[in-house]
Amino acid sequence: MELGKQIKNYRMTFNYSQEQLAEKTFVSRQTISNWETSKSYPDIQSLLLLSSIFGTSLDELVKGDLQVMKNELQNNKSNRRMMLYSWIMVISFLVTAISMGPVLLSDKVTLLFIPFLLLVPACYFGSKVESLKKSADLKTYSEILAFSQGNPVDELRKYRNKSSDFFEQYAILSLFITVFIGICSVSIWVSRILMS
Repeated sequence: MELGKQIKNYRMTFNYSQEQLAEKTFVSRQTISNWETSKSYPDIQSLLLLSSIFGTSLDELVKGDLQVMKNELQNNKSNRRMMLYSWIMVISFLVTAISMGPVLLSDKVTLLFIPFLLLVPACYFGSKVESLKKSADLKTYSEILAFSQGNPVDELRKYRNKSSDFFEQYAILSLFITVFIGICSVSIWVSRILMS
């Protein structure tokens, strides 16, 4: 990543300390340090300020890093969508599990459709999460967690093991089903107490 080097080179050319540049760009000295070591990227406003301070074009400042920045923006967008879809899926499963008690103890057969209708968003958004995982090449829980936190995933991909991936997915699915059945059981138990 060249942007960090570019910022440092321009800063040194203009004889600015990190503190002085931080004051001019309205950020902390630590932020300048993070930019220079490529731990983080400046936002667009900071980039415009930097190009103005250094008297250079934005293209010249970010040369070589445009594709990296574009990929990072795309990952951030995918990350937000994955988090939203995951939350909708989990909430839909929870509401479905909670609705099981009253529905199963009810005399009305037509109410049996409610849990299935509540499950539709969970299935739909679950498939969306799976397609996002495939497009981002995420297979293990640690990769998904790193991706959702905005951390690099490439290093984790080196440690993939097909057999442990299978067991990890099996364990997550088993845990999810156990929790779902547990919530359904509690819902039925509470519904019986309230109906008696």
